[in-house]
Amino acid sequence: MGTVAPFVLPTLAGADMMKRTTMATHAEVAPAALRWCDYGVDDDADIDALLRDIHAVVRPRTPAAADLPMPPPEFLARSRRHNYHYDYEDSDFQAVFHGIRSVRIPAAGFASMPVDASDASPRTPAAAVVLAAPLSYGDDASEGNDAVTIKTSPKKQQSPQYDYDTDIDATFRTMETEAMERPSPDYLSDRQGGEMMMMDRADLIDKMHRFSTHYDLAPGAFHRAVSFVDRFLSAKKINRDERQICLLGAAAVFAAAKYEDRNTVLKINSDHVAMYAGCTRSEGVDQERELVAVLSYRLSGPTAYTFVEHFMRHSQEEEVIRALAHHLADMALLDYRCVAFLPSAVAASAILLARTALYYSTAVPVDAGYTLEELSDCIQAIYDMHENLWVWPGCAQMMLHWDSTAQFRYFLPPLSMLIAMH
Repeated sequence: MGTVAPFVLPTLAGADMMKRTTMATHAEVAPAALRWCDYGVDDDADIDALLRDIHAVVRPRTPAAADLPMPPPEFLARSRRHNYHYDYEDSDFQAVFHGIRSVRIPAAGFASMPVDASDASPRTPAAAVVLAAPLSYGDDASEGNDAVTIKTSPKKQQSPQYDYDTDIDATFRTMETEAMERPSPDYLSDRQGGEMMMMDRADLIDKMHRFSTHYDLAPGAFHRAVSFVDRFLSAKKINRDERQICLLGAAAVFAAAKYEDRNTVLKINSDHVAMYAGCTRSEGVDQERELVAVLSYRLSGPTAYTFVEHFMRHSQEEEVIRALAHHLADMALLDYRCVAFLPSAVAASAILLARTALYYSTAVPVDAGYTLEELSDCIQAIYDMHENLWVWPGCAQMMLHWDSTAQFRYFLPPLSMLIAMH
């Protein structure tokens, strides 16, 4: 084996000290390495010694067991006595545990729980603390601070009190009478100048109904859309253009559906409105913007659909009564004469006729606050549409839609019989 030039291991000294490092200095740290480098010895023992010396220089020495700190003699004596198996019965740990005093940390808002430290049994509170339960509906907070028992059984639980019904009803009644929320009852002759007739309006409402049912839009969107159209036509005159009228109806349905349900955009968008009206997307967007601007962005007025739900919110009647009342209220939208009636009157008339058609009951909704005489004009208008289904545009189509969805037919008794029954 050829000789190898001697090498120098790094030290803590500076660069000038490394220059003065001699072979003798390294011989003290790694003599086997120097012998191997100087004389070219290839013996296996010398190589092993070289590796051990390098390992000793690079890696710190592990301290021996004798150099480690020893635990106190008391700890070793206790460990040897129990042989590292702590027997709870045979040791004196039980006495040690009982000698430890309990530390009591009272939580904020809770009474302290005294602990009996003299008993050897598991620690339990000496006196239980009964916390007051939350007040239930109808409870009086001024009756004292005694504990309240909460009944969990549905049969024994008191029915909730509808504390806000009066305020909600008053708010709806105020909103439906506001001038900004009401269309003009004579806008076809006053604002439109007679260019748009009652049949034209009924045909527009029928198209809006088909558009909303085709895309299965949110309940109540149809009534709100018709309210938008009536208010728009009461404020602005439009040309008697079939395309323009259809675009107005589609934009109103789209805006009302988005107000009722934010997920409407997952069903339709402005492209569907433009396709239905036969216009471009930009024209559909512009029409919607113009619509809400003319309405002064007041879109939340109650409709007949709102009042049907409001009047029947506590009703124990079958769901078919509610469904038929909504259907009759929908048909009332086709008649221009019903624009003059308040939405609450239309809803009350629809509920009354639904009860009469199914159960021959003439009970007017109590929450409506109307008498039969006050609802007679609206009831007469709904009767007229049923007697002339093929005359009013949209009446026959709505009846066919009801037959296909409800799976049964209804018949209104003669108006004279209704008056006699009452």
